[in-house]
Amino acid sequence: MADAASKDDKTEKEDGQQLELITGRQTAAILMLLFDDDEAAKILERLEPQEAELLGEAMFSVADVDAIQIDGSLDRFLQLTRNQTMLAYKSDEKVGRVFRAALGTPRAETMMNRFAPKRPTNIAELLKWVEIKDLAELVQNEPPQIAAVLISFMTPEAAAEMLQLVEPALQEELIYRVATLGPVSAHALAQIHALLESNGPSAEEIAPPMEIGGLMDSASIINGLPKQASQAILKGVAKRDRKIAKQIEDEMFVFADLMNLSKKDIGTVVRKVDSAILVPALRGASSELKAKIFEAMSQRAAETIQDEMDESPPQPMEAVISAQKGVIAIAKLMIDNGEISMSTGGADYV
Repeated sequence: MADAASKDDKTEKEDGQQLELITGRQTAAILMLLFDDDEAAKILERLEPQEAELLGEAMFSVADVDAIQIDGSLDRFLQLTRNQTMLAYKSDEKVGRVFRAALGTPRAETMMNRFAPKRPTNIAELLKWVEIKDLAELVQNEPPQIAAVLISFMTPEAAAEMLQLVEPALQEELIYRVATLGPVSAHALAQIHALLESNGPSAEEIAPPMEIGGLMDSASIINGLPKQASQAILKGVAKRDRKIAKQIEDEMFVFADLMNLSKKDIGTVVRKVDSAILVPALRGASSELKAKIFEAMSQRAAETIQDEMDESPPQPMEAVISAQKGVIAIAKLMIDNGEISMSTGGADYV
């Protein structure tokens, strides 16, 4: 009897060890394989590209799981979802159907425009599924203004990677276009949709005119490029419009770039900055940058600034960003005057 109990305990322990090997991703994969094809497809279409790829790999990895592991996965899924509801799932479509049925389409649309969340354009979502090399080919074959709108919906990292695959002359053209973009019409957005989808978008999928691009977007893209490429693009943009090039260059210098200054130069900068600006600016700084700035100050000055930070009330993000821009402006002026020097990933400051 004791031997039987011992054997059962051993089997239970082994089963537990088997279940521990099943990760959350594998649990999802097992569930996907248990669904019929249509149900699995509906789930898959709601995932991000990377999520879909990882789930696909996991579905192959769980092909040999046993019945105990399947039961454990189902139990785990039920535990994780016990306190969750499906009310949010496609709630926008449900509300739309109900109001159109009750009020008629014209009146329902008018009313929902007053209270429904604005539906964002899905251009950024579509871009996630397109290979970088295919995007590079696309922008080379489209008018620069359309290509610039497309780039503005990409992440800065993806845009920088894509930009390196096109001709240098087009690089500077596109950066200039992104920097000077203004409101983009629904018609232009529809063209972008048509480029990314096999058929054109329906009227309800087209977003209203919107503001995209700008100096900060251009600066973020250039910061992701190798130094030689970024310098060449800035030089090309400067030939078109020196003021725009200067504004892009200014946006490339952010508060975190103060880490690239020497201890001596940081000390030179903070001595020119009033504590009323420095205190809120440091609230948004990394712990590494704070430590470097405090090390560049006298112990007494550092303790005073730290005390002011501890005693001051929480600051709105706008105030922190404004203060950081104030510090950056002082540092940039000192760089331009040759009082300090710094080299960033993009342009060189001497």
